[in-house]
Amino acid sequence: MRSVLRKLNRLFASAPPAAPPVPVPHELVNEFVFNNYSFVIGGYIGYFNSLSPDMKRRFVDRVHNFRISKQFHYMGLEEKEEIPILISASAVQVTFGLENYLLDHFKHIHVLADAYNMDNDKELYIGHVAPESIYISWKHFLYGYAVSDDNINVAIHEMSHALLYNNFFAPYSKDEHFRLNYEKFSTTTGPILADVITRRKSYLRNYAYSNLHEFWAVSVEAFFENPQGLKDNMPELYNALCKVLNQDPLSIDKILN
Repeated sequence: MRSVLRKLNRLFASAPPAAPPVPVPHELVNEFVFNNYSFVIGGYIGYFNSLSPDMKRRFVDRVHNFRISKQFHYMGLEEKEEIPILISASAVQVTFGLENYLLDHFKHIHVLADAYNMDNDKELYIGHVAPESIYISWKHFLYGYAVSDDNINVAIHEMSHALLYNNFFAPYSKDEHFRLNYEKFSTTTGPILADVITRRKSYLRNYAYSNLHEFWAVSVEAFFENPQGLKDNMPELYNALCKVLNQDPLSIDKILN
């Protein structure tokens, strides 16, 4: 994955300056749309089902606005109504506590049927982030939400990367709350990494220790996949993630402030 990060850094560095995003009006969905979205999201994403009624309404409104702000492209599979709804819901899950939740820098989301190759690389990928685009394997998206306690969820992983790039690489649409608290979060990782090296054991899977970017994304996966497990095993990391994402998955309303 380090090769992917090098590619991404080159791509973001060489990409032409993005135009300022066109503001998307925050639409409030009607009852029919709310019920339709709720049925689709609730069938896959347990996080949504645990929300209070008011927070479900807020969540669906955000999913709708995220969806209409993106162009979805399908490769190797047919377009279906639930695909953009569910992928938008995964992004909203990660950004639910933030003011700027649209990931405005990313205009396109590419949904592939299965794992894929990138450029001439022989390695298979199930998701990655590129300038203005997010790529996700639909097969592995579904797997991520079907198995809810293995701390592996490609959608949450890639949306976490996109959130980071949106705030530190993109010229527009930065969330100051996220930027400030992510910088604090990054300073907490030193002792955690030192502890893992000393004990050679961690609650997070080994991939988290490839680099700080992957530590971030894998930590967010665990934060949403099994919040109680992360809190019990790595309480300092759990509390740091609560602050940077402004939410606690173990509370009914999720949002802290």
